[in-house]
Amino acid sequence: MTNQTNEIPVYNKTPLIREFLSTDPDSPQTYVKYETLQPGRSFKSRGIGTLIRSRVIETRRSGNKSIHVFSSSGGNAGYAAAVTCSRLSLPCTVVVPLTTKTHMVKKIRDVGAEVIVIGEHWKEADSHLTNEVIGKIDKEKTEAIYVHPFNDPTIWEGHSTIVDEIVESLNNDQVDISRVKGIVCSIGGGGLYNGIMTGLCRHNLADKIPVIAVETIGTDALSRSLKQDKMVTLDKITSIASSLGSVYVTQETFEFARKYATKSITLTDDEVLKTSLKYTDFSNYITEPACAAAIHLGFYPEITEKALGHRLDKDDIIIIIACGGSTCTYKDLETMATKS
Repeated sequence: MTNQTNEIPVYNKTPLIREFLSTDPDSPQTYVKYETLQPGRSFKSRGIGTLIRSRVIETRRSGNKSIHVFSSSGGNAGYAAAVTCSRLSLPCTVVVPLTTKTHMVKKIRDVGAEVIVIGEHWKEADSHLTNEVIGKIDKEKTEAIYVHPFNDPTIWEGHSTIVDEIVESLNNDQVDISRVKGIVCSIGGGGLYNGIMTGLCRHNLADKIPVIAVETIGTDALSRSLKQDKMVTLDKITSIASSLGSVYVTQETFEFARKYATKSITLTDDEVLKTSLKYTDFSNYITEPACAAAIHLGFYPEITEKALGHRLDKDDIIIIIACGGSTCTYKDLETMATKS
């Protein structure tokens, strides 16, 4: 069973595609890494799939306990956990906050997971999971695999495979890595960002390729932390990009950002909503605001240039991580845009 588990794929290799987002012919080239093609429809499948599979293998090697996976999430992490558990034939319980869309709760349930909806934001949902749900299971009989949505080194290691694939894709296309002038990613609690930094460090690129971390105002824990030069915890999430949904970033995120001079960008809800609709029409992929935060810079390369502090030319490359996510429908996007 251990060997069989190890052989079951839990995430996909995704394409890195050049996209023509800017209308300026002299703008830098934009390459998009399409994480929406993951089994759980977001990058979360990489890290969470890696974490669950590795913990299952460890548990089965050490004993005969039954296994139950428990996840807290703003939506996408829980869905990734549920899809992974479906692949591995494991029971899964996901706790999500009240801000999670009804259709997302249904998606998680449809792949076989139990869903509990409680709390104003992810941190409250996570507290309920750890204290009220996991705390009541019989640990003599059941091994509880707790899946944090972003704060675990094994998750970061899984996410770091994004960088491995980027390097491989560029090599296959005979594109010199030195042409890459930045990697753009959305940031919530820091799991994706930590994975990117882990991967860049492994390839000795962390001090050569700057990362531009994009948040929406109201989820901007990293931006505020960097400005104040200390860890900042938000009182609550006030942005419509609720799937970014963490009121803090990990200590490692803060330390990576300071050490490697990560560029921090904040956008308004109105900006990311317009980009969500624009890119959904462009790509035919429903693009939730959390994902659109990074893609926004593809349409407006001048924001990237300002963040980097220098001009870019048409031979330079900016890579955008389209992190994916399925917490919104197109109707949701239109409704939010009407209200903004």
